[in-house]
Amino acid sequence: MKRMVFIPVVILVACPSIPWNHTNAQTTDQHGWIGTETVTTRFGDFEFKNGYPTSEATDKLYEFRMFSRAVESYVHFVTPMSMIYMEKGLNRFGVDASNKFLVYEKLMDAQSLFLTPNTESVYGMQFLDLKRDGPTVVEAPPGLLGGFSTMWQQSLLGVGPTGVDKGAGGKFLLLPPDYKGEPRTGYFTAKSPTYGVWVGVRGFLVNGRSDKAVALMRAIKIYPLARAGNPAAMIFLNGSGKAIDTIFPDTYEYFESLAAFVEREPADAIAPSDRFLLASMGIEKGKAFAPDVKTKQLLAEAARAGAAMARANAFASRDPAALVYPDRRWEWAFVGGSATWDEQGYVNVDHRAAWNYAATGNSPAMVQRTVGSGSQYLMATRDASGAFLDGSKNYRLHLPPNVPVKLFWSVVVYDALSRSELQNGQRFPSISQYTGPATNADGSVDVYLGLQMPAGKEKNWIKTVPGKGWFMYLRFYSPTEAFFEKSWKPDDIVEMK
Repeated sequence: MKRMVFIPVVILVACPSIPWNHTNAQTTDQHGWIGTETVTTRFGDFEFKNGYPTSEATDKLYEFRMFSRAVESYVHFVTPMSMIYMEKGLNRFGVDASNKFLVYEKLMDAQSLFLTPNTESVYGMQFLDLKRDGPTVVEAPPGLLGGFSTMWQQSLLGVGPTGVDKGAGGKFLLLPPDYKGEPRTGYFTAKSPTYGVWVGVRGFLVNGRSDKAVALMRAIKIYPLARAGNPAAMIFLNGSGKAIDTIFPDTYEYFESLAAFVEREPADAIAPSDRFLLASMGIEKGKAFAPDVKTKQLLAEAARAGAAMARANAFASRDPAALVYPDRRWEWAFVGGSATWDEQGYVNVDHRAAWNYAATGNSPAMVQRTVGSGSQYLMATRDASGAFLDGSKNYRLHLPPNVPVKLFWSVVVYDALSRSELQNGQRFPSISQYTGPATNADGSVDVYLGLQMPAGKEKNWIKTVPGKGWFMYLRFYSPTEAFFEKSWKPDDIVEMK
């Protein structure tokens, strides 16, 4: 058999001649490529020659890249940053060991700077340091409500009627990320992805008194598992009336604290894409964070810009999902209906940052539709006209009769600057079902907010401060069906002229 020999055939097709000297104008017109020109943007002008950036343009572009990454990082890491500074604030106050626990025995007032606490719950809290202490036990009595959260404010274990103990209390064992031991019996156990773990519990007033809730909290025991046979005696610190500052800064310090957080926690506590973002700014686990003077200045500016963006995101939302009612200014404090912020199939960083710039902590019970239990939060930053709430003006909020709650409702006013209770000279800048406001003939309640107290309305008045913006949380504890059906809804806040 003869071998077949294949000879390649080249087919020449007549083509119009193509000039070799493409001009910049031709390529720019066709593709928009950058040639010899100045690229003008809202963030600056960048000069190019023959497709290459000039030395000056290169410097400016790299500065812009780091600046934009730093601004995005500020917003992205607001969630752990609020935990970092709450831990710092508690440590400075003396809650710096596993056997120390902070209790607000006479409620939390405006002296303490916390992100949007309420004025009706008896709070108790502490930060576990699993890197220092290893596996740690928390013994909680029946009747408390709260849980354990990671530094990313994700719930590890719930405590109370909706928690793993079903309200019966018990022994909770928190394991560090690097724990390799065998499972333990007799505990409600969770392995934390972060070494820092927030313990937060609350109790409610009974007949206007906090005694029972305080007694429950003073029954808490916390100790390293290694010392289970001989735990140190508990020390309880009263935070009521004390100046405890837990608010993170809008300065270069923000990034220093972020670098310290990266160094303390396991690498896996931060997603790989986020680790790249931070590493490109010089924040990397195992390496000293030592930016030069120029970079420090850039990061300081980025912290201010990041804070500005965070404020717009939290207080001037353009997200339609934030609106509670189509004909009202009220917004969901917790947008999206998911405690993990992934209701859209991805983690919505804007929703998460909007909540965590103003508030600390979350749990499924705070966002799920649970009729007759849990809690819901509405937020107001604007009056009925759409103007931001101003401390130099006078307003009224009308709450129709039969507020849809099984437990109680609450109105608390916060300083837009610190996002903490407004320091207005009143111990508690709030009105609630517990404070006994005067009701109208039909059972409705009018709340007055402003510089001037309307005659005879002392029980219904919250004083505001000139030169300070303020916002409000309207809380519903154990909301009923009318809340979720929206057959009951609060009026907008109206300026009184």
